[in-house]
Amino acid sequence: MDARRIADLTVFPIGLGCMPLSDRHMVPERPRALATVHAALDSGVTLLDTADIYAPGAAHVGHNEVLVAEALRAWGGSSQDRDRVVVATKGGITRVAGPDGDVWGRAGTPEALGRAARASAARLGVDAIDLYFLHRLDPAVPYDEQVGGLAQVRDDGIAARIGLSNVTLAQLDRALALVGGPEEGGICAVQNEWSPRYRRDADVLVRCTERGIAFLPWSPLGGANQAGDVGSRYAAFAEVAAAHAGTAQQVALAWLLGLSPLVIPIPGSTRPATARASAAAAALELTAEEQARLTATEPLGESVFPDDQPAPPM
Repeated sequence: MDARRIADLTVFPIGLGCMPLSDRHMVPERPRALATVHAALDSGVTLLDTADIYAPGAAHVGHNEVLVAEALRAWGGSSQDRDRVVVATKGGITRVAGPDGDVWGRAGTPEALGRAARASAARLGVDAIDLYFLHRLDPAVPYDEQVGGLAQVRDDGIAARIGLSNVTLAQLDRALALVGGPEEGGICAVQNEWSPRYRRDADVLVRCTERGIAFLPWSPLGGANQAGDVGSRYAAFAEVAAAHAGTAQQVALAWLLGLSPLVIPIPGSTRPATARASAAAAALELTAEEQARLTATEPLGESVFPDDQPAPPM
């Protein structure tokens, strides 16, 4: 599988979603977490996805960004190899401790985005973040101001490139009208949910393909609770996997890659073996008939993290 592009960057077709390495329900011991990132990098992965709110709890906001930075420092790859690694992070969501658990909110003003981006850059140990996303929209802030704040993060040199996450087609089109697409140094990537389970943003994927915008599906295997059940829930994926001596999960990632040359799935992993297996899916070539058959399967679930659900937003 050929490498894929995010604006001027070239990356491996499959990235690593690092959130599970800091999730309180599954966070592994530090050595295994670092080994998981290293296994992905050793397998050719060059895109690591994180966010400021990926942490075991509100008291540890930034946990995942610090982990990613540590993993890169400790990795045995050459300095040239490390220079090829792209780290994407996100801001615009707040997480504070409350009497009954963490309280989630939004902070989409230009000032808040600037503060969040600077804090992320410091935790990652970089002068400029490779790719910075507006994580989720703040309903209390005019959308144009949020996009303007994202562009200001780029203009201030805090991030080299910008993107949007969890957006509709109308929101993407408005942002493109405001700041342009990749050719103008504007929106160069969109990170929305897409998997065998959830496929409601086909129009966003089409627009991204038209405009040369990278599309990064989050929870590409249907979320941590369902990733292991892809084959049992969707028989076609298991049947195609058997024909290729692979797994249903690898077929799902290969299917996503076949939707558009701009798609870069970011499956999560908490073990080196699963990180290696996900990366290996980039070499799995589906036939046109198999691709069409998998696309025709019916999604069997709602969003992993709906926007109105009080849970960690991807």
